[in-house]
Parts: sequence; C-alpha cells; structure tokens
Amino acid sequence: MSILWTYRQQCSHLIFRQLVSKLIQPIIATNVHIGASRSPYSGTKDVHRAIVPDEKVSWNIYWPDYKPTEYTAKKVLKNPPWADDPDTTKIKHYNELDGKIDRRSFMGKYDIDQQTNRPRNPKGRTGLSGRGLLGRWGPNHAGDPIVTRWSKDQQDNNKNKTLEIILISRRDTGTLALPGGMVDPGEYTLETVKREFIEEAMNSNPDATKQIETLFKKTITIYKGYIDDPRNTDNAWMESEAINMHDEIGELTKDLILEAEEL
Repeated sequence: MSILWTYRQQCSHLIFRQLVSKLIQPIIATNVHIGASRSPYSGTKDVHRAIVPDEKVSWNIYWPDYKPTEYTAKKVLKNPPWADDPDTTKIKHYNELDGKIDRRSFMGKYDIDQQTNRPRNPKGRTGLSGRGLLGRWGPNHAGDPIVTRWSKDQQDNNKNKTLEIILISRRDTGTLALPGGMVDPGEYTLETVKREFIEEAMNSNPDATKQIETLFKKTITIYKGYIDDPRNTDNAWMESEAINMHDEIGELTKDLILEAEEL
C-alpha cells in the first residue's frame, strides 16, 4: 500500500532541499546502534545479542572478553545469488569492486579481522557476529527513492505549503517506509530506486511508468551512508543512498493511487 505522507511547514523553494533532508534523516539514519542493538534479532525469537555497553561499542576500546552471539540465517547460509559464500577466506577484495559486487563502504575503508578475514562494522560492536539476515560480508547497499511534491490543497496564499512524500506500508510490520530495496550486483543506485519505486509504490503499473521515467531524470542525492538497521551485525551492515525526485507541479505523480495520511 502506498501512503501519501504530508508535512505542513511554512517554507520556500530555496529551503526545500534542506527540509527534505531533515524529514528523511530520522527514517534512514537514526542514532547508531539503536536498531542494531535490539534483541531478539530480527526474524527470530531466541537469538539475543550480547550486551555491549556504550563505552565499549568502539573497536578501538580493548575488550578481550567480548563474546558476541554468532548467527547467520539459514536462508543466507544456503548461499543464494544475493549472498556471499560462508567461507570468508574466499573473499579477496574487501574495500573495492569485487567483480560486479561493490564491497566499498560510503564510510571509507573498513577494517578486516586478520584471524577470521571478516570485516568489522565501522560503527562498532553490535553484540552479534556473522551476517544475520544480510547477504554480504561487509556493506550491503540499498537505494531509497524519496519522491516529493507540493500539495494541490494550499492555504494562506501559498505561505503555508504542504510537502508530500510517498511512503509504503510494510507488509511484514505495517510501519511506514521508503519504497527502496537492495542494489543488485553491477547495478547503479538510480536504477535500483526506479525499479523499487515502480514495484513497491506503483504496483508495477505500466500506464504510469513513462511519467515516472521523466520524473527520475532530475535527481539529487540527499543522503549516502550507514543505516542503523536492526539486521546489522559486527560483520555485515546496511548502507543506503537516498535519492530525491521532486515533482514540482504534481503532473508526473498525479495518476498514482495513494492513500493520504498526515503525521
């Protein structure tokens, strides 16, 4: 289900980009290790993270007694096309392009544990080792489309503008989310966000695809980095590039079937 989320704020076109950035920041990048410290681990009832005190999250803090819970989901261990081999010794190209797989991090170069050849989460300990539900050792890249427009229902001679942003209601949790997804090997992030928006927010509606193609010709990246995702582990984590497409007069998104919700 696609949701039209409205935000009422007096603003001008000059500060629009900053406003969108502030709106989307809490959705994609909450404080580090809030989501990634939750127990039980996502999709499980009995996998609990080891407790990591705030002062010991950083890898720079010596902690010889640290014993994280080891967990990788069975579907990941089956080594599907979207997942790495469980044997990390087979991975030779961390921090660089590995064929079509991009193992580079938006955070810069990440460390590799010399004993296990496992990458270390650049944001520190999470209390869980392995990959959890994530397919890649190291960064798992996603793309998030942020499609916005001004509401047609304006008040006060356009002084109080209503910004609308398209979100989806997640089938598994019912929570609101950006209609994004994982970047496939060899794929540009813009291709990802376009594909996911058409699938998630438009239900693959072919009639509106041409208008969306036009909308996606003018984009701006407003966030690129680490995501505090509950699936993150010590050795696998989510990163995202959030790309904004703004439909200034609302023509390109007028045919989308949406449910309005004001927060």
